[in-house]
Amino acid sequence: METGPGAERHSDDELATALEREVARITSAIPVVGTAAVPDAESEPEPERDAEEDDDWIGPPTQAISFEDLPVRRQMEGPQPTFSAWVGAAARPVPSPQPEPPAPAPPSRAEPLSFVPPELALRDSQPLPLLAEGPEPEPETEPEPETEPEPAAGPAPPVVPRIALAPALPDLPGTGPVVTHELGPIDATSARIDTDLHDDADDVHSTAPSPVASPRVALDETVLSGAEPVPAPLFEPEEADLEPSAVDRRVGRAARMFWLWFAGTSSLISIGVGATLFTLGLSLRQLLVATLVGVALSFLPLGLGTLAGKWSGQPTMVVSRATFGLRGNAIPAILALLTKLFWGAVLLWLAGTAAGSLAVSWGGAADRATPTAVALLAAILIAGLVAYFGYALVARVQLLLTIASAALISVMIAGTWRHVDLVRALAVPDALWTHVVTGAVLVFSYLGLAWAMSSAEVARYQRPTSSGGAAMLWATFGAGVPPFVLVSYGGLLAASHPGLADRLASDPVSGFVALGLPGWFPVPLLLAVGLSLISALVLTMYSAGFTLDALGVRLGRRWSTVVAGGPIALAGIVLALTVTDLDSVIRGVPTALSVPVAAWTGLFAAETMLRERRFHQPSLLATGGVYPDWRWVNLGMLFVASAVGLGLVSSDLPWLAWEGYLFRLLGIDPEAGIGTSNIGVVVALVLGLVTPLVAGIPAVRRQEQGVA
Repeated sequence: METGPGAERHSDDELATALEREVARITSAIPVVGTAAVPDAESEPEPERDAEEDDDWIGPPTQAISFEDLPVRRQMEGPQPTFSAWVGAAARPVPSPQPEPPAPAPPSRAEPLSFVPPELALRDSQPLPLLAEGPEPEPETEPEPETEPEPAAGPAPPVVPRIALAPALPDLPGTGPVVTHELGPIDATSARIDTDLHDDADDVHSTAPSPVASPRVALDETVLSGAEPVPAPLFEPEEADLEPSAVDRRVGRAARMFWLWFAGTSSLISIGVGATLFTLGLSLRQLLVATLVGVALSFLPLGLGTLAGKWSGQPTMVVSRATFGLRGNAIPAILALLTKLFWGAVLLWLAGTAAGSLAVSWGGAADRATPTAVALLAAILIAGLVAYFGYALVARVQLLLTIASAALISVMIAGTWRHVDLVRALAVPDALWTHVVTGAVLVFSYLGLAWAMSSAEVARYQRPTSSGGAAMLWATFGAGVPPFVLVSYGGLLAASHPGLADRLASDPVSGFVALGLPGWFPVPLLLAVGLSLISALVLTMYSAGFTLDALGVRLGRRWSTVVAGGPIALAGIVLALTVTDLDSVIRGVPTALSVPVAAWTGLFAAETMLRERRFHQPSLLATGGVYPDWRWVNLGMLFVASAVGLGLVSSDLPWLAWEGYLFRLLGIDPEAGIGTSNIGVVVALVLGLVTPLVAGIPAVRRQEQGVA
């Protein structure tokens, strides 16, 4: 290799230059009209060729094709690369009587090589001959077109050898001539047939192609081929029942769980729960600790239920079949239905009594009966209508109510903050710390256990690709923040005004009125109470419909919702006629229901945490699949944990006086000290959690091994 200033190119560049000269000599020009070259008389005749011997050989042309209507390829500007261009199919020269043209001069070494093979430069602007298969016709010289310009003076242009080149730009289909192919006539310019191989993939063995319409999709169908899921129409009743929710309808993101829960748990009635904690004797600091512990415990049922609903896309009491068996799950389903009917009736009753209290307090009615009845009817109709249409409308209503509830809560706190006396509230002495357990259990029952058997229903439309951990956190955050703020604020108001504590605990609305609020306050107060109660009632009725179907009453989701609304309305009316004290409702029946619900929560949550694979959805709907009909260990522990827990709680209601029997057996007074702590709820929860961890791992692994 040469070195020094004069050696600007390598030996491989010189070889490439030599190759380019030879190619340029052979392919220096392409005729405008293809002609069959007349062989020299002295030359030897061409031997007969076999297709397998030379697949690149193309016979003589039968017809010329014009490419004058095609755009000319834009010529490249500026310095070009110095590599050699690859020339396409091999050319077989035909002897010509004309002298060969002089070889082009080699490029100067002082400038970079800019070489475009002549055949590549000419083929975009000049017609090329199209050759067809078949026997070669007799050589025939075609006359030159009449429009061909006279050749300039000088030597005649040489007849160059024919080469096989594919045109760079395609013609429009159906505009070219038809040539003969072994399988029939073909539009030459549309098909662009290669005659080099009989089995070439781009050969067309039919007539000229025509446009083919894409298959149409019905307006009510959705094709998910990398497309985004589409939300269901708001006022079209949801058809999905116990089966998994359709993937193309799972539009929810993790953050949606926040406002699905926020509106339902942001009722000002929570202020009454805070006042109830204060009446138990808790100081402000103890009240805050109890509230925080109760909200933290609520993460277990709400978070893991959300995860299970996202995994399966099915309601809570369907997913519960994996834990208790397809037939054995009827017992937890009955418990869930009773719990939802009770809390639905309480919510309905609270909405009615709140309206009645406001109407009487501001002189709008002589008694509570009429406004209470109107409010009961309006609440059940509005909530039932929204729950009837299903998830799409529920999610939209919850979003609007979340915004409204957040604004109204801010207004309520701002309007009553002047009544807060931090010095007096902090001066309240501490009570026995066993009372903190009582307060934490009360908050846990009011929040976590009240919604434990409904958490998967609002999570079944989460996107499969969304984060399960994020959904758990958003659900717990949305469900826990409003009660924590309102319960704490209710305790703060009660501690600031001990004389109003009992009134706030029994009737929060009348307690607010007793604070001496301005005249414009009834409207936002009624909205703050009513909208959040209706939101919670919507979720309760929506979930109750699924639970009724899970028991085998297969009416369809929407009609099951309507049927479940009947007992809720009836129980709400009974409560409105017989109960006037919120404190007795919160501290009586809810604790009794919370014990078996806590046992179910522990069993269900523990198995959910143990699972390494998601639920097998078809086996949750029919017997004979992965999940057995009965899970006797879990069913047995549900009864045992409930019995133990009920023996460690107490109630002031006469018909629940039998509770706390284990305290009596142990010589503990159910009416004092730890006997009033309702620790049985926590005991039932712990027993439920421990059972699968000790005895349920093999059963869970067998289920997962059976999943196809």
